[in-house]
Amino acid sequence: MIEGKKGIFIASACKESDCFVLRRAFSTEKKAKRAVVYATALGLYFVELNGVHVGDARFTPGWTNYRVRLQVQEYDVTKELRLGENEIRQTVGRGWYSGRFGFQGQDSLYGERSAGWVVLEIEYEDGTHFCVATDESWTAEDSYILCSNLYDGEVQDFTRERKTYSVDMVPFDKEKLIPQEDEPVRTHEEFKPVREFYTPKGEHVFDFGQNLAGAVRVQIDGKRGQELILSHAEVLDRDGNFYTANLRSAKAQDKYILAGGEQTLFPEFTFHGYRYVRVEGAEVNAKQLTSVAEYSDLHRTGFLHTSDEKMNRLYENVLWGQRSNFVDIPTDCPQRDERMGWTADANVFSRTAAYNYDVRAFFKKWLADMRTEQGEDGKMPDVVPYVFGERNTAALWADAVTMIPWTMYEMYGDKSFLSENIGAMKKFAAAVDETAKNGLVARGFQYGDWLGLDREVSASDDCRGATDVYFMANVFRAESLRIIADSARILKDKATEREYREKRRKLLSDMRAEYFSPRGRLVNETQTALVLALRFGIAPEKYRAQLAARLNENVIAHGYHMTTGFAGTPYLLFVLSENGCHETAGKLLLNEEYPGWLYEVNLGATTVWERWNSYTVKDGFGDVNMNSFNHYAYGCVCEWIWETVAGIAADPATPGFKHIIMKPIPDKRLGHVTAEYRSASGLIKSAWKYEGDTWIWEFTIPKGVTATVTLPGEVKSKEYGSGTYKVTK
Repeated sequence: MIEGKKGIFIASACKESDCFVLRRAFSTEKKAKRAVVYATALGLYFVELNGVHVGDARFTPGWTNYRVRLQVQEYDVTKELRLGENEIRQTVGRGWYSGRFGFQGQDSLYGERSAGWVVLEIEYEDGTHFCVATDESWTAEDSYILCSNLYDGEVQDFTRERKTYSVDMVPFDKEKLIPQEDEPVRTHEEFKPVREFYTPKGEHVFDFGQNLAGAVRVQIDGKRGQELILSHAEVLDRDGNFYTANLRSAKAQDKYILAGGEQTLFPEFTFHGYRYVRVEGAEVNAKQLTSVAEYSDLHRTGFLHTSDEKMNRLYENVLWGQRSNFVDIPTDCPQRDERMGWTADANVFSRTAAYNYDVRAFFKKWLADMRTEQGEDGKMPDVVPYVFGERNTAALWADAVTMIPWTMYEMYGDKSFLSENIGAMKKFAAAVDETAKNGLVARGFQYGDWLGLDREVSASDDCRGATDVYFMANVFRAESLRIIADSARILKDKATEREYREKRRKLLSDMRAEYFSPRGRLVNETQTALVLALRFGIAPEKYRAQLAARLNENVIAHGYHMTTGFAGTPYLLFVLSENGCHETAGKLLLNEEYPGWLYEVNLGATTVWERWNSYTVKDGFGDVNMNSFNHYAYGCVCEWIWETVAGIAADPATPGFKHIIMKPIPDKRLGHVTAEYRSASGLIKSAWKYEGDTWIWEFTIPKGVTATVTLPGEVKSKEYGSGTYKVTK
């Protein structure tokens, strides 16, 4: 329940206050049966009742499209309430609402003033009720948090004179208030420094051993007025110095002015992406510092392990990329002046994300904001919530509106992902139609195969690979049409199904006439173009074998390396394995040279990098204007590991793993693979190993579930019911 009719949004009358505290004293003389706080803010907030921090959620109320939706959190505070005098306080910061955010560093994306809203409902044991809600009777005071920004960090001044002010009402339509929709951000793993050292420049630096999103907690016994400054970085430069050039304008710095005596220091309204911390001012040692990971409190569902330690490290890197970037929304990176919900990144990674963690509520919330951010003309923003730029129909980015709901439906069997989004899907498809000429998309902005390595001429301001951008646009257009038709079938909308099947049939005909020669050549035979043509059924069946052979030759010619970017990489290994080239796929994955996943591992990566050349031994750092060492997009490789190496895949005909497709293709170089996935239908296990030349596979199918099982090297499959089985081959 949201007490939306009670309370008003209020702010400190001191408009210069970056962060402020709203407070109200009240008295209660009867024992409470239950006491509940409902709270939210235009900005970020935390609530205290009688000096006790209420709840353990971080960065509340989360980031939504505040123009349309604002989440309210609910807290049971029965134990914190006491007989007699009480005081409730809400500390408010600017956050995403009015703080500096976006490429241009603009302030006030949603509004100029932060504001708080609190309703405390008390039910007494005698059945009577009492309510305390934000109104003009509350007072405001300065916070010890002098200023806070998601990019620049936080300044806490414990010596500050904290003046008291009246409050101003801040208009906000309470009809926009909604309950918390997904799991909140919480603190998780903690790391102590693995190394303390001084750089060649003489800087005092601590290495926590893991790149993550979060902040450092400090235990200190200092002198009043002493300053302690913590700066954050992901990597060191070639000389071993603290490296922050890739943060762009983000300061990523927390500053504390000490009260004197023992204190625990931790920022409230900011987080950083980092592995290393530079300390200035007051002296601290490794025992006093703890790195704390902060991310959405999702339930872990997937567990993978092999006998190859580098592969295990890669899997951990993928997990940490997800943790670091699932901070209330699926961000692109946690460290620089960006941290936005880029749609393509989330699109290519969404299935891997669903193997690793239960992301149903997480994506439900984000997709709800995506729908509110779609233009009336059907065009989509590149980032959700919408922060900058013009809406468009860029392939893979905009197709997130169709592809992510379909992925969630397949993984969880929840039709509401389709019913809630099919209207937006159809509006988007109509917008794409407007970019067509002679049946094919031929105009409009496209990102293309972002960060592909196969451009003949590399321009610093163009990160698109060599794949024809409109070929790619038409491929994803065809896939979105297929998804809309299949969604309509599932939702029993026969007219829509017929309409979109016909649209796709016509598009395929036009594409095959435009892009394929009479003898089966693809006009633009990059790795990505070949992959997309094969993966999405664009290539005529009679040409598939020769196209797959040429893709295989291309990969081998590149020394078993990919040249693919965001569009090709998610599907490259699948296409190789599905077309009889699994040996090539395995060699590509396990290749330890640049470019590749294990190249990053060998260079000490603890997360997945944004670009294949974020750092190379030969050339050093990539372009500082766009170079994150903590992106999850290329972590999509784990989808192939789950479905092809471990052999656990959902059957689209019976989503939610009610029926499983189990077709492992083992690789002896991995020794053994153990995979456990807690699906929507129960725990699925797949574990195989080699003993000499004998392959031994044990697998478990949950109760009430069936599986179609195909053994390595065999064509015929066999149906299995629930149970645990052992096969040797």
